[in-house]
Amino acid sequence: MTRRSIARTLVAAVVGSLAFWLFQLLTGGVTIPQYLGDQIAGQGGYPLTLAPLIGWGVHLGVSLSYAFLFAVLATLLPPKPLGRTLGLSLVLAGLLGWITTLVTAPAIAVTINLLSRKGFPAQLPGLNTDIDLPLYNHLFFFGVIWTLTVLIPALRRRA
Repeated sequence: MTRRSIARTLVAAVVGSLAFWLFQLLTGGVTIPQYLGDQIAGQGGYPLTLAPLIGWGVHLGVSLSYAFLFAVLATLLPPKPLGRTLGLSLVLAGLLGWITTLVTAPAIAVTINLLSRKGFPAQLPGLNTDIDLPLYNHLFFFGVIWTLTVLIPALRRRA
């Protein structure tokens, strides 16, 4: 990855994390940064005033990890022809959106327990196989990542 693609992926991760959060705000309910922050601070005995910082730190960390995972995997795709690359990378974004939705509940449980200094949970919640808002939000997130790291750079190269 070049410096430019690394910077592009960093920006995409931040924009994607904000898009994910905004999606949750607009569809109602508690946002993931708020939920994670409250749970980690409460269970870990941290000052509750740090909950927003903790929640956003975790949320941004996960967003960065997912964005860079996508970017690295996308570099493994054949670069030509352009249409095939765009199509395959869009399928990759969809697959990652689905996979990350599947593991959301167990991943959240592990994250909360580890950051609350309780160790690995004795039992994990099941996979999320529902077709509902969390899936749509993860697909939206990876769509944002795909747009900023693959589509826009490809269109700029063609111009």
